[in-house]
Amino acid sequence: MRGKNASGALGEECAAKHLERAGYRIICRNYRTRHAEIDIIAVHGECLCFVEVKTRKSKNFGSAYEAVNFAKRQKMILGAKSFMAANPSFSQFRFDVVEVYGNLEGDGFAADEINVIQNAFEV
Repeated sequence: MRGKNASGALGEECAAKHLERAGYRIICRNYRTRHAEIDIIAVHGECLCFVEVKTRKSKNFGSAYEAVNFAKRQKMILGAKSFMAANPSFSQFRFDVVEVYGNLEGDGFAADEINVIQNAFEV
């Protein structure tokens, strides 16, 4: 597995491990509906978190966070609505973005920097 898809998947794995170390409890990965996809759904404290992971080699062309544009946010909101309709026990929620900067190395991925942006946008 090489290229963009490989670095994205490996970056997502790094992000999940980072979130777990930060106290998030991951309950779902790669949640998909007909019109939406959410990389990670986790619980942090009492809050349900819908997390988008963006992996980049560097910040040379802007931050990874900047890639979470209006269209992506709308798809996350649709996915969140679907998940919450099926799981009504959650009342607090937020949208987080995890930026992963690093490179493929051999068969793995070396993350140089991981940033968690809590409450990255609101509905």
